Formats: sequence, structure tokens, C-alpha cells
Amino acid sequence: MYRRIGETVTRFPIFTIGAWVTIAILAIVMAPQRGGIWQEGEFAFLPEDAISSQAQHLFRDAFPPSNGKRFSRGKRAGSSVQQDPLGSNVVVVLFRENRPEGLSDEDRQFIREKLVPQLEEIRNSTPLGYEIESDNAYGEIPEEERVVQGISTPNDRRIGSLLTSPDERAAIVVLDLRTEFLDRQNGLIVDRIEELLNSPDLLTTKPIGLAIALSGSATVGRDLLRAESESATRTETFTKLLVIVLLLLIYRAPLLALVPLITVGLSVEFTLALLTHLAEAGWIGLFNGLEIYVTVVVYGAGVDYCLFLIARYKEELDEGCSFSEAITLSIRKVGAALATSAGTSIVGIGMMSFAEFGKFRQAGIAISIGLFVASCFAVTFTPALLLLLKNWAFWPDVRQESPKAKEGWIPVATLWKKMNEQRWLDEIWSLTARLLKRFPGRIFIGTILVMLPLAIVGFSNQSNLSYGLLTDLPQGDTSVEGAMAIQKHFPAGVTGPVIMLVHFDQDELHKQFEGDDLTDIPTSRRLSKEMTSSIEKSLPQLIESEFHIADIRNQTYPLGKSPKALKYLSSLRPREQGARRIFQHRTYTSTRGPLAGQVMRIDFVFSTDPFDRNSIKQLGSVEEVVRKAIPEPLRETAQVLTLGPTAGIRDLKLSTDRDRIRIGILVVLAVYIMLVILLRQPAVCGYLMVSVVFSYLVALGMTFVVFYLRDPTHFTGIDWKVPIYLFTILIAMGEDYNILLMARVDEEQRHHGPVKGILVALTKTGSIISSCGIIMAGTFASLMIGSLLGMAQLGFALAFGVLLDTFIVRPILVPAYLILLNSGRFGTFGRYLGAKEQTTASAEEEIPNAEL
Repeated sequence: MYRRIGETVTRFPIFTIGAWVTIAILAIVMAPQRGGIWQEGEFAFLPEDAISSQAQHLFRDAFPPSNGKRFSRGKRAGSSVQQDPLGSNVVVVLFRENRPEGLSDEDRQFIREKLVPQLEEIRNSTPLGYEIESDNAYGEIPEEERVVQGISTPNDRRIGSLLTSPDERAAIVVLDLRTEFLDRQNGLIVDRIEELLNSPDLLTTKPIGLAIALSGSATVGRDLLRAESESATRTETFTKLLVIVLLLLIYRAPLLALVPLITVGLSVEFTLALLTHLAEAGWIGLFNGLEIYVTVVVYGAGVDYCLFLIARYKEELDEGCSFSEAITLSIRKVGAALATSAGTSIVGIGMMSFAEFGKFRQAGIAISIGLFVASCFAVTFTPALLLLLKNWAFWPDVRQESPKAKEGWIPVATLWKKMNEQRWLDEIWSLTARLLKRFPGRIFIGTILVMLPLAIVGFSNQSNLSYGLLTDLPQGDTSVEGAMAIQKHFPAGVTGPVIMLVHFDQDELHKQFEGDDLTDIPTSRRLSKEMTSSIEKSLPQLIESEFHIADIRNQTYPLGKSPKALKYLSSLRPREQGARRIFQHRTYTSTRGPLAGQVMRIDFVFSTDPFDRNSIKQLGSVEEVVRKAIPEPLRETAQVLTLGPTAGIRDLKLSTDRDRIRIGILVVLAVYIMLVILLRQPAVCGYLMVSVVFSYLVALGMTFVVFYLRDPTHFTGIDWKVPIYLFTILIAMGEDYNILLMARVDEEQRHHGPVKGILVALTKTGSIISSCGIIMAGTFASLMIGSLLGMAQLGFALAFGVLLDTFIVRPILVPAYLILLNSGRFGTFGRYLGAKEQTTASAEEEIPNAEL
């Protein structure tokens, strides 16, 4: 097959290039717009059976909006219509540090008369979407089209006390949005509010000494998406520049360096366009931010594919072939190896498509498609481009049409010629081969012992992961500064409370309460009081633990247990207390819809960040407390489901933990089977898999060490996405180099014997594999130039892991083991481990430097 491809490309190089360019341009031009194709959010990718997903469905059934539409708060700020807690929020925090008494009357007047009315104007004129239509710029829009459901202010008589800090020095204004916190549609409303807070009109009327900051989950999401977009742009630019520089250093031929860059650049753009077409057809899903992973991986692998082909092309030219003959032979000899290499990566990374978490599943499919496209370009577009350039591809060292074998280059400038004659990497690999021949056991054991401590660190910290969002952002970002201001005066979880829904069996309720259910106010108050009393008995032990619960809100304590809230409730007149009981009942008990009288709501405010690992750990303890608080006759049939940011992160952790195990097993099995099919040496293939898994643990351990030492005080663990991407990519793509080495080992052992063949193969593949490894590590390292900490950690881990495979595992651990195996060091076990028989002559034969 590859011979036919080579002959076709050789006969029709212009047609091959023209066909690919035409197809790519058509795909790019006709690609649909991002809106509606690329999916938003984070929790939306959780499986349907996740507890927080079930809780969302339960909440919507138990607390339907009174108007039959989506949850809304009406036009008036602080109105009593129920909000939808499944969305996100923007929080404006106002605080004063220079006055012991806290906020002044002037400050409160500014909030009431200046800030809130202008926020209302923004609310009434900002639609769901990415921009405001020019013909309706800043005009009032219908209620159901607004992104903001409503505004809660400190002046609200019913919940205002919750929005003023206990120390009276800060107050928050909360805008509840319909969208999830990582929805790009939030960018418009957040930008407009930020513009308002920085406007001269507002700043000139703001009381002196009053500070204003902006935070909330939607603001955090906006900053994350903005940083992600900036990182993607920087990464792509840096990757292209880095590839050009590395290719120039490797080949010292400008036109030759452009060949892989043009090939891979076009294949990446075509891949992204193809993915949008497939997503539009409903065949695959795409999440926003996926393009950065596709770009980096395809650039790294695609350039490697091109380099392998170019290296073989150069070798055939050195043997005296014409340009056309060299292209045909290169495709025929390298095509199968490239297909196997790409196939191993595609199958390995494709195993991510079996993940529970939607983003991992989509990444596995998209990256696999990108690798397939890059491999197709490498065996067709690249040779066609080389054939068109002919002798000019190697300029300024221009080759002749059919040079004699070993004739090489047309003489050029002396300095350039001397640079080309220096074979630094070849000398390094020759020295490595000689050392391995003399001391295989010492080198093998010494290398393992040096790497082992890092592997232990990596293994023991696989679950020490960070799920925090604020820790991923630069400290100077708007949302980070706003969150710090809130946490200074309020409990950290005030903007993201944990909502627990207790779903009772209606028949059991009727038995327990003589035919009544929770629609009856006295019955619901009685049950709430009984459960609250039980919860209060357990709260001291929770509060005294390392995790803290700052407050509890339910029908018994609608505004929480703070002295200020209790004092306010006790000061209400009898008529007001009656109206409040009805409001409390509707807020914390289901009174309408299919689940009327069956669901009770309890809110917990944690003193820790809702996205913090401690909050995730605490959640299970609180759920158990709530279960035990349910009266025993109702407990067996009752169901407790949890809603809110902490519950979503907990489900994300559980889902991705399962994915790590599932995908880890599938990737190892899939790649191992591919290796056995290619090499037909099961025992040796098993060692190759162990060596790459070992390098993964070392790379993970080094990443922990480096980023801990970078900031020991604030280090909370490695980003949760790092282990699974690192493992999958290193196992799937790291074996590429082992495949190329082992294929050459098998070839050379036929001519030189079992041991010498290993050493000759090492020296002949050392330079090209090292060059490919450096380029791939460089492309992964480009992830580090972005502002997101998680992306920087992933870039470092991948780059270090690839370099480890390139310069330690592949040239030292693999050859050393094979030498020990084939020289009889394992005794009778050797033949079971894949040792090859050898003659005494081949075992003792010296290796001339010329051959090395």
C-alpha cells in the first residue's frame, strides 16, 4: 500500500498538494460558527447519574417557578420570587477598612441610590448571548431573554441581613444568572458590570474610603475562560516559533524547516474545521478549550512524523537515489512504521472516549482524529512538498539530482560545511552504546535508584489534587481580588452554599403525620424543628474539626443562626411574622408541582472555599449528619441529594477518579496489544509498558516537587486534569519511540547478533528520536507560558515526561535491560523473558566506532 502511495505522490506532487489545500480551505471556510457547536460549562459534562445532576432534576421538580417559566426574580431588586440556584452569580462587594464602626449611612445610601439602580439598568438590558444587538443596544429587553434573574441587595427586608458582614464593614450585592459559571455568555454581563464599577461617573459619587471589588462564580468563570483563551493564543504562537527554531538548529536549512511547519499547521487548521463539521452533524461533542489540547498534541506528533520521513529521505539521498526514488523508498520504508506509531497513539488516546466525564471523552475523540489527519498529511503532503523543492529543500547545502553514494553535499561556505559535519548527537549515542556494553547492570540499577524517589512521590500523591478555581488564576485577576475581599469579611462559602434536598416518601409522611404532608405549614415546621435540633447536636463536633460550618439555613432558621439574624426575626410584628412563615415555607419546602409536600431544603454555609478540597471532604460528613437527623420512621425511605458548587466538584472528583482507573487500564491494555502485534515479543513488550508507566510516575513526582517548591505556602496539589492527560499521552505517545527503537533493534539483530544489534540500533536511531523528543517536549512546554497554573503544570509534566522517555528510558533503561536479557544475565529465565539465542562470536564482537 505504501509503495503505491509513494508512486502516486511522486507522479502527481502538485495534484497532491492542491487536493489537500483545496479540501482544507473548503473545510475552514464552510466551518459553522462556534456558537451552539462548542459546549460551555464544567458540571454539564458530569454523567446523568451523578448525585448533583440528580439533585438538579429534583430541585426543578420540587421548586418549580410560580409563573411556569424559568426561575426568575421579577423586575424589582430583592423581590420575593424564587431564584434558580442552579445558575451562577456576579457579586459586587463593598467594604470599608478605615472605620471601626463599619459601613457608614453614606455608604448604604450610595449602594441604595447610586449602585443598585445602575445595576438594574444593566440587568434589564443585557440578554442571554455573547453580545448586544446594535439595533437594541442598552434597551430594555423581555424578562425571559435576560441573563440576570434578579438582584439581591442589603436593603432587602427579607434577606438583606445575610448580605451584610457580621463585622458591619462589608456588604454584597448579588446578581443571580441563568447560566453556569463557565458559560461564555457570562462574559458580556460581567464586562458591563466591571465597566460600571470603573466608570468615572460612579467613582466620583462613591464615598471616600469605600472600596469596591467584583467576584462571584460567573466572574471566576469569565476570568478562567479569558485566561484560557489568552493561553491558547500564546501557546499556538510560541509553538510555531519554537518548532521553527528547533528545526533550524537540527537541519540548518530554512526551507526544510518550513516543510513540517506548513504540513502540521495546515493539518491542525483542517482538523479543527473538521471537528466543527462533525459536531454540527451531531457525531461528536466539543467543549470550549479543547482546541488548545488538539493543537499542542497534533503539532508535537505531526512534526515528529515529518521528521521521521525527512530523515529517511535524507538517508536515501545519501545512498545515491534521485529525488523521486528517494521519496518513493522513504514512504515505502517509513510509511508502515509511521502508521503503526500513529495507530498506537490514536488507539491509546482514543481510550479516553470511554470516560464518564464528558470533557475527557470528547478530548480522546478529537485528539485521535487530529493525529489521524496529521499522519495522513505526513505521508502525502510532506513528500509532495519535498519533491517540489528538490535540491532547494536543503539550501544552503544544495544537493545534486543523483549524487553518488557517500558524495553528500555540494561544497558551500566553509563555516556552514563544518557545522554540518559536526555530529554531536551521534557521538553522544556512540559513547552511550559503549558504556552500556561494558556496564549494563550498573547503569540499569543506578538509573532506577536515581529515579525511584520521584516515582514514590508521584505514586503517593496521585490523589493529592487541586480542584480550586481561584488557585488556578493569577493573584491580580478581578475575581481573585474580589474573593479575597469577601472572605475577609464573610464566610468563604457565602456565595456558594451547599443545598441539601431531603426527599421524603409521601405515604410515609401521611403515616407519620396522620394524613398530612409538608404542604401543611405546622407539619413542615414541626419536622424542620425536629431535624434542626438533631443537626445542632452534631454541629459542635463538625465545627471543632478542621473543617468548619459557618451557618445553617432552613425553615427553622431562614436567615441563619447568627445573633443578628435571630434578633431581626424576633423584632418582626405579628403580621410580618405570619407573612414570613409563608415565605419561609415556600422557600424551604416544596409546595407546588409533582413533588408538592415531599421535599425539604437545608442550606449549609462552609467557612472554607466551596471549591476547596477540605469542603469536598466535609460534604460527606454533613450529608451523614442530615441523614441521621431524619426521624427514624422516615429515614429508610428518604433520599438526601446535594446541590451547589461543592457538590458539583465532589461529583467531578468521584467521576474523574473512576476515569483515571478505567482509562489507565484501557490505555495500558490497548497499547500493549498494539506492541505485541507489531513486535511479537510479549515479555519484552511488557517491560516496555512498565518502563513508560515508571517514567509517568517519575514525571508526576517531579511536577509535585517543582510546583511545591515554587510556592510551598499556597500549594494545594496538582491540578486535577494533569494525571489523566499525562498518563494517557505519555503511555500512548511515549511508546512511539520504543516502537521505532525496537523495530530497528529487530532489523539490526539479524545482521549483528542479539547484543551488538541493540547497540547499533541505539546509535542509528539516537539522533532522530532525540530530535523528535526535543521538539515534542518543546511543544508541550509551550503550555507553560499561559497564565493558568493548571495548564503550566500540565505543560511541565508532559515536557519533562517526554524528555525523560527520550534521554533516559529509551536510550538507557530499554537497551540496558535488553543487553542483560540477551547476554544471559537472567539465566534460565531469559528465554521466558524473550531472550534471543546468540553465538559466542556475536556476543564478544567489538563494535567499531564507524558503525556506531
